[in-house]
Amino acid sequence: MTGLTSALGAFVADSTPIAPAARRMAQRGIVDAYGCLLAARREAVVETLWRRLDPAGAAQPGGKLCPLLSARCVRPEDAAMVNATAAHALALDDVAFGCHPSSLLMPALFALAEPVRPSGAALLDAYVVGFEVLAELSTREPEGWHRSGWHPSALLGAVGAAATAARLLRLDAPQAARALALASSMSGGVAANFGTQAKALHAGRAASAGVLAACLAADGVTAADDALERPNGLLAVASPSGRVRLDARLGTSATQPRLLDPGLSFKQYPVCYSLHRVVDAAIDIARQPGFDVARLGAVEVHLGRAQAAMARHHRPQTPLEAKYSVEFAVVSGLLAGAAGHAQLEPGFVASAPVQQALGTVRLHLRDDCSGDDGVFSASDRVVARDTAGRTFDSGEVAYARGHARRPLDEAALRAKFLDGARHGGFADASACFDALQALERAGDVATLVESLAQGC
Repeated sequence: MTGLTSALGAFVADSTPIAPAARRMAQRGIVDAYGCLLAARREAVVETLWRRLDPAGAAQPGGKLCPLLSARCVRPEDAAMVNATAAHALALDDVAFGCHPSSLLMPALFALAEPVRPSGAALLDAYVVGFEVLAELSTREPEGWHRSGWHPSALLGAVGAAATAARLLRLDAPQAARALALASSMSGGVAANFGTQAKALHAGRAASAGVLAACLAADGVTAADDALERPNGLLAVASPSGRVRLDARLGTSATQPRLLDPGLSFKQYPVCYSLHRVVDAAIDIARQPGFDVARLGAVEVHLGRAQAAMARHHRPQTPLEAKYSVEFAVVSGLLAGAAGHAQLEPGFVASAPVQQALGTVRLHLRDDCSGDDGVFSASDRVVARDTAGRTFDSGEVAYARGHARRPLDEAALRAKFLDGARHGGFADASACFDALQALERAGDVATLVESLAQGC
């Protein structure tokens, strides 16, 4: 009988046409991830990694650093590593099935654009395939991969990136299965590193491993044909519950992809996604009539236990720690009515009003589970009381703004892209945004990647 690894390899190599709506959603993900990359271009971890991988050639003519590495700059696997690290560095990248799909898949695809020279349609199809493999692996764990401390993007991302790269390289089913099996031995990343620069490298390592695994499989390197599903394979060994599903029955298809249902969620705030609902709740309170932050007394935050575990910094002192702090997410929403780039600055995080307000927040952890994501509680809630005894209640917040069930419109996504580019030092990235919007019609993505690298 065909096992899971072989079944997924056959899915990757299948030529069944991809649903047009899925291509459009894939393009949305790629555009958003590229905006995240631009926003993080000057982050220390990105520049340090770049110098390490390409110490001689990183500086472009005129001293300008290329915001998107291609195979003309460095090896494809190294380009994928730098670009994925950048796309994930600010915690602004999209979310689905507990992973950050586009910051894994876009860099892998663009890194291979130069050697493969695919059309835009072929590249988008490869994205959809990689997304579906990532979704398939993620949904097999009944309690969610986060619960034992794994970072799912790091644990499963290499396999998803290998799938997307294998599709772009047009590997046949046995080759694609080997790519997935090779990637299974290049996986891993723990939540202990949330709030440090190491977390950004989780995405970088996964995207790089996926590209390398697919290229090695194309060159004939072997791997176990049941590396994903065997008792000592990736899924069983890593499973938090010990009840991960290992059978070969797939829950996805090219014509009814999970990219469309339940879909892809886009982030509005550069903080851990487990905190987005409480940010929204706090902002809603800040807008309520009569609320005065100067009279803030005590704040209750009701959220899932697993969500809180991912945001363990209770008194953050740095922007990186603040990204993974429940208390900061709420305080930022209450004090600033936002949790954006301006609030993730050292001066704001360390300011006396913020540090004092952090001490007013008390967490009330919930053990119920959302029907959409087992790591989340069914909803989050913030209740603030002022010194006069008045209560301001956000009510239950089941979905963050930008969630697939509460989507952002095109104008909001464009605004996010341009704002992120400005944060990264690019005064006007409108041309980049418009060029990416035409991705599906591109005859040669390598030309587009090169123009993006030189144009922003």
